[in-house]
Amino acid sequence: MRPSLRLFGIVLVGLLVLGMGVHYDANYETNWPYPTGDALETDYESHVGDRTFLFGTVRAVDRENATVEILVETEQGELPLTVGGVERSVQPGGAVQVYGTVEPDRHLAADRVVVVNPAGSSLLFKYGVSLVGALLVVVLFFRHWRFDTDGVGFEVR
Repeated sequence: MRPSLRLFGIVLVGLLVLGMGVHYDANYETNWPYPTGDALETDYESHVGDRTFLFGTVRAVDRENATVEILVETEQGELPLTVGGVERSVQPGGAVQVYGTVEPDRHLAADRVVVVNPAGSSLLFKYGVSLVGALLVVVLFFRHWRFDTDGVGFEVR
């Protein structure tokens, strides 16, 4: 296969993937079945009683009442919400996913809470481990393969 035809195919597939990603992002909010943080911030009272699924950063933890205060990012800033029924161990700065019912006074009755990052430092650890893993893969790849500039491809060492 000619290199120019191969390059054209790669560019075409890349543009198709990019186009699908843009289309997905453009329609994401309209196909989401739950009220988003933006919808709650603009008209909270109309969503009382609705089920919702939100992501937030923990600002405060009240272990006695099994509640956490989370900040949900919106287009206008951050929306503070109090989530009840949290039995998971999480610290301020951690990230959680909350599925539950919208209640009056900016409260959520959680049916399920998933702790994504128990503390703010967890994100740095995840990126560090991923970087080490990626470097290991690249080193192992180039120990067994080399780039052939004439054929514009990889070949076994």
